Amino acid sequence: MKAGWNERKQESRYTSALSTDPKETLLQLRELFGNPVDFQSTAIRIGTADGYMCVLKTMGDSKTMTDKLLIPLMEEATAEGSPLQFRQLEKIRQDKLGVLPFVYAATIREAAERMLAGDAILMAEGVNQVLCIEVGGIAARSIEEPKTQRVDRGSDDAFTEAMDTNLSLIRRRLRNPLLRIESFTAGEETGTSISLVYLENAAEASLVSDFRSRLNAIKAKAIYDSGNVEQLIKDKGSLFFPTLLDVERPDTVASMLVEGNCAVIVDGSPFVLVGPAVYGHFFISASDYYFQPLFAQMIRPLRHAAFLISLFLPAYYLCVINYHSQMIPTTLLYSVSGQEQGSPFPTGFILIAMTLIFEVIREAGTRVPKNIGQAVPLAGAIILGQAAVQAGIVSSIILIVVAAAELCGLVTPHYEFSNTARIIRFGLLLLSSILGIYGVFLGTAVIVIHLASLHSFGVPYLKPFAPLRLKQQKDLLVRISDMNKDTSK
Repeated sequence: MKAGWNERKQESRYTSALSTDPKETLLQLRELFGNPVDFQSTAIRIGTADGYMCVLKTMGDSKTMTDKLLIPLMEEATAEGSPLQFRQLEKIRQDKLGVLPFVYAATIREAAERMLAGDAILMAEGVNQVLCIEVGGIAARSIEEPKTQRVDRGSDDAFTEAMDTNLSLIRRRLRNPLLRIESFTAGEETGTSISLVYLENAAEASLVSDFRSRLNAIKAKAIYDSGNVEQLIKDKGSLFFPTLLDVERPDTVASMLVEGNCAVIVDGSPFVLVGPAVYGHFFISASDYYFQPLFAQMIRPLRHAAFLISLFLPAYYLCVINYHSQMIPTTLLYSVSGQEQGSPFPTGFILIAMTLIFEVIREAGTRVPKNIGQAVPLAGAIILGQAAVQAGIVSSIILIVVAAAELCGLVTPHYEFSNTARIIRFGLLLLSSILGIYGVFLGTAVIVIHLASLHSFGVPYLKPFAPLRLKQQKDLLVRISDMNKDTSK
């Protein structure tokens, strides 16, 4: 069985001290990487000594290496051939490469990790360390507008897949010397870079320590996205509800850092994790603080109500029609019953089937090519709905109920919370079809008990509702005028 990167990098020949012979070091690097096509090495003269410079062309810019490294070093080269001392190499670096970020690597493993980070490696005869110079990586996606967390007013920039770009977007909004950034590496095969960001004067030391310990404890073969990290560091016991915010807006992350939260940035992911995240955080939008407070005071309760409607509307409709028809006004009951009598299938079956069809249409909308847009899934929903009603398979009232529940589920500013509503909606539908209103009450009790037992990095998920904190409730239900309120007490 082939050894993985984590196993190979533990071999003694890769972790022992480097040789003073640059040819041997170069051979070891080529062997470790498997002599790939993107491994570029160049023989050069470094002062009075022979040496090599190498870079992975797919990770570092070879043109930059030539312009900023090779040419200046060639100007310093002399014909006399003798090994260098470390202090001589350092003097050459200061004289010719002083403005470029650098680090020295003492083992093949460290040198390989720096090459994978996009550095150029400089090896000189007589020196048992290699000089790693940052030359810049491959081109990254430019900053674009948010795709899932859009607002009517506010900045239109969003995080990208580049770690440095994301850190820059945060620093532009928090020009504070107390902003702390800690680096971690996770993934035995991928070696993914992760950054923990927090404000030293705002975040509690215990919270930072908790984040730090969980990031250090990550054991995984590969990390590709912040979603992988979220599953590994979140609090245990959460079945449906997310305990970390997935944010793609820098202004939202900056605001939560000021409030004392911590952010986790994963290289290669445009979504930043922010925690602790409680129930009320998922109903707050950045635009709430860019408009007049009165508007947000009206919209914020509407989001909570829409979320509850998306959860309970189909289940309540089913249990009322099947078990508790006396709760409906007589005129409305006659209208609904007339439509239901024409359908050949039970109401519960139709509700679940139509909900599944809407989920299929939603999934098709995410897979459809961008040049087609949303025309195909939208046309499919209209045609299917109209055909089902005309054929007498589905009543118009059921279509209204299912469509209203789906739309209300999309009102929450954070998309991952709408996925929670989709999962719970099916469970409540099944309970109501079997037990009627008692099934809805049972499902509600299970949800409340589950929420009350959840924590996000030690913070109760229902805070400030349970435990009750009256002074902190006003900004979760309605907006207060001060954006950077204190929620720590």
